Amino acid sequence: MIKKTLLGAAFAALAMTAITGTSHDAKASDDKTLVIGTMWESQPLAMAPRRSRFFNESEILDTLIKLDYDLKPIPGLATEWHRVSPTVWQFKLRENVVFHDGTKLDAQAVKFSIERVVALLPYAADLLNIKSINALSPLVLEIENSEPYAALPNQLTDAITVVYAKSSFNDAGEFVKPVGTGPWKFEEYRKQDRTIVSRFDGYWGEKPALEKIEYRFIPDHNSRTLALEAGEIDFVTNMLPSDVKRLSADEDFKVYAEPTSGIYYGAFNAGENSILSDVRIRRAVNALVDRNLIVEAALDGIGEPAWEFFAPSFDWAPRADHKYKLDTDLAASLLSDAGYEKVDGKWVKDGEPLTLRILSYTSRTEMPMITEAMAALLNQQGIATEVGMYTWGGMLDLVKRGEYDVSVVFWTPEMTGHPDLHLKSQFHSKAGLNYQFWENADFDAAVDKGRTLDLGDEQEATYTKAMNILHDDAPIIPLVHKVFVVAATKDVENYHIHPSGFFFDFKNVSK
Repeated sequence: MIKKTLLGAAFAALAMTAITGTSHDAKASDDKTLVIGTMWESQPLAMAPRRSRFFNESEILDTLIKLDYDLKPIPGLATEWHRVSPTVWQFKLRENVVFHDGTKLDAQAVKFSIERVVALLPYAADLLNIKSINALSPLVLEIENSEPYAALPNQLTDAITVVYAKSSFNDAGEFVKPVGTGPWKFEEYRKQDRTIVSRFDGYWGEKPALEKIEYRFIPDHNSRTLALEAGEIDFVTNMLPSDVKRLSADEDFKVYAEPTSGIYYGAFNAGENSILSDVRIRRAVNALVDRNLIVEAALDGIGEPAWEFFAPSFDWAPRADHKYKLDTDLAASLLSDAGYEKVDGKWVKDGEPLTLRILSYTSRTEMPMITEAMAALLNQQGIATEVGMYTWGGMLDLVKRGEYDVSVVFWTPEMTGHPDLHLKSQFHSKAGLNYQFWENADFDAAVDKGRTLDLGDEQEATYTKAMNILHDDAPIIPLVHKVFVVAATKDVENYHIHPSGFFFDFKNVSK
């Protein structure tokens, strides 16, 4: 049933591709330029959180601290950092670093950048929790938090904290273009088409092998892969699972696949306007959906079944004492306790079928497949569904108004290598991203305490408590842990997937 639905969607998409074709006629023949087909438009003239990730993933701008391939903090623009007191951190900056405009990086420049970011992006203020910033000397920066904050170094790896030169802003303090210290500098932007960056020969680290990288915006998922096969681009992201299998068998291409901690999950509306305000129904839904089948049938095996929020492959991620599991008997008991009975294969109460309004968005490659598969499995188990696929903005408008039961979304909880960002910003009752109307005072207290604690037994116990509450109160249904997949022509060499999924690291790549 699932495969029939998905095949129909695939044939429809292929038919559309045959009509429209691809919009680019240039060939990726220059051995000093890497041409990439991207799902999202790389907008270098926008500073909003989603778009600012491009500055980090493309390495136009640097962060003070970076994450290695094990997601451990390593030096970036800061070579050392230490905690002076529970609320104060000091950072020693790298010497002889210059911005793309030729100005020097020093503590005053970093202070200016962080203060600008916090002023323009309220999300950054929540992330960094800063009371004051001081330049103690040209190469020593001090940050005082408003409360003890052990998570700060990890948060300073987040893309939103990249360091901007003053020339990135106009006299009114408005962002105009990205001027950073990274190995690539912004060169050109063509709206709804491409963004071009070029090698910065004044870069403080090892110079890139390539001279230019061209990020081409190809939103149609079929067209991106066709552009690779036609020789129009060198590198493609966010492929359909069927394309992954085909290219893997073609010796002209290289397919790279690595698990990340990014997760597709259903966010439950726990507010009074949703049937999922009843925790018994939330737990029942978790027990009825076979994540293994979603991965195998909907994604051709490209993904990992998610029975918990954090992927198991990262040792920094806290765990609950139990995972969800497929258990139809448990689900039946929970639904019966909630007043439902199964009639002719359907769960009903007072003559009304149990029906869930499921929303999602189409711009991310796997999202329609995962959403439809989850709905099909629930229908199979006697829970009716009404599925609506929207743009991200269209879905979010409905979610904010509480006009939904489940919103299927993607979250990237690996970006900082610390649980604070993900638990605090998503599920805390005061979080700006918590549109689920879910509140749990004990969860809030555990997360608030966890961010103050250094690594050790107390931190582990505190976050385990938070994860147990998240599991037991079930405001979400984890579905699929992301396997990050890209493909390139066989001429592309020395590429390695970074587990963040938002950091391409093209410095060592050549053609």
